[in-house]
Amino acid sequence: MGKIIFRLLFITLLYSSNLYSQGYFSGDIQSNTDFYVRDTNIGAANTPHYDNLKSGTDTWIGLSYNNDDWKLRTGVRVDLFHNSNLHNPGTPYSGYGLGFWFVQKEVKGLEITGGNFYEQFGSGLTFRSYEDRSLGIDNALLGARLKFTYKDKLFIKGFTGVQKYRFELYKPVIKGLCIEGNFAIKDKAIFTPGIAVVNRTIDQKNMEVIVSNIESYDTSLRFIPKYNTYAFSFYNTLNAGNFTWFVEAAMKTHEALRGNGSLFDAPGNAVYTSFSYSKKKFGISYQFKRVENFQFRTSPNEYLLQGMVSFSPPTSRQNSLRLPSRFNAASQELNETAHSIDLTYTPKKGYTMNLSLSFIHNNKFQIKSPYFGEVYFDVEFKKNKKVQGYLGFQYVKYNQKFYTLEGDTIHSITGFGEISVKVNNKLSIRSELQYQYCPKDYGQWLFGLLEFNMAPHFSIAVSDMWNVVPNTSREDRPSRPLHFYSFFLGYTLNQHRFTASYVRQVSGIVCTGGVCRFEPAFSGLRISINSSF
Repeated sequence: MGKIIFRLLFITLLYSSNLYSQGYFSGDIQSNTDFYVRDTNIGAANTPHYDNLKSGTDTWIGLSYNNDDWKLRTGVRVDLFHNSNLHNPGTPYSGYGLGFWFVQKEVKGLEITGGNFYEQFGSGLTFRSYEDRSLGIDNALLGARLKFTYKDKLFIKGFTGVQKYRFELYKPVIKGLCIEGNFAIKDKAIFTPGIAVVNRTIDQKNMEVIVSNIESYDTSLRFIPKYNTYAFSFYNTLNAGNFTWFVEAAMKTHEALRGNGSLFDAPGNAVYTSFSYSKKKFGISYQFKRVENFQFRTSPNEYLLQGMVSFSPPTSRQNSLRLPSRFNAASQELNETAHSIDLTYTPKKGYTMNLSLSFIHNNKFQIKSPYFGEVYFDVEFKKNKKVQGYLGFQYVKYNQKFYTLEGDTIHSITGFGEISVKVNNKLSIRSELQYQYCPKDYGQWLFGLLEFNMAPHFSIAVSDMWNVVPNTSREDRPSRPLHFYSFFLGYTLNQHRFTASYVRQVSGIVCTGGVCRFEPAFSGLRISINSSF
């Protein structure tokens, strides 16, 4: 089927001179290749990649056609994975084919899409299909979608489809409807309310697996699973002067959920809200989320990052620095209450202070044993157009046993700083220095980075993450100081970007937007190519 679609699209695009004369083509390519170098000192060994395969490649090549006169868009993306370590780190995967294709036409306010598409209702509590290549996520739907716009005041979206899994498809059918509005009150306030409903219907094969599991339980724990599950949400964004307030409440009907390895029957609910206020020199924002039994996947037979229908927005700070980002709070589907507050203050020109507080716990609010807590503070400074940087610290309380099934509750204190100097119009230098004290995990870390940017083509960086004082009390941690160094070279030519780096990377949890996974230690060479045309 994929080959037929591919051929039809390209015959239409390449042999229609009428279309070509009125529209334009565009495309992109991203290719990442890892070469594995065995390193038993850091645990980068004893997997197929290090022992036998020695390399792995992930490539995405997209081509699209746009005709503004005809209001027509169409495109395809070819995905190639050769001994890839992306989707399930430690387990190689090979496959290739059409990863994404679509045809889209707009007719008098009605947008019609057939093929693959990404979509989100509200903040994503009831439905979100998206792609995150860094985590190996691509849960696009294959089906049909309609979007209708009425006078820029009313927006209606509806779809039906099945979720993709690499080059295959999950069998359960997912349908959704969303209605949103956009209303102003005398230019003083703008309301954008919305209501959404999503239905998932489980197929017979998945239902047989669910029933088989339930029948193995004690009679007191058995229940009758349902083929259809419905999720509903209401949300609204209010903008009034310096204030912005978003709130979304969602509920889900009874279905078979998976917790602690077994199935149980329960409905679900979730609430998420964010509030922000800003004026000259000052800004504040607050987020709150409460989730109870809001696990929503293509079926309860899917685990980890597979078959995700809903999305739980993160509330904790999304750190990018190497050491402060070591401990992240993965969003929980069954039981989570989260709070965060961010403050920004600029006392005078050239100086800005940022304070972030996060606290995540179960719904019973056991303050003595939270899932996660963070205090983050930094001061940004800009002396002039040539010198800028920041200094800060972070404290984290992290329930490692809860999030990673190992260790205990750990405490981490991290200090960090960065300075960037623009030497001239072409050369700039950036340096980072970080120190982390975490005696119950790896012990003490010291991280340093030095980066040279030579516009418009070259970037060179060298860094080292040194376990300067290791934790010798844990058998699963190195017993002697280790260096995790990296050498990076980047070259940019027009719209093409080429990078090569030699990396020695410690194992740990990698997160993007509250979605996390474990990645084992890595040692080797990484080469990437990014280009658009």
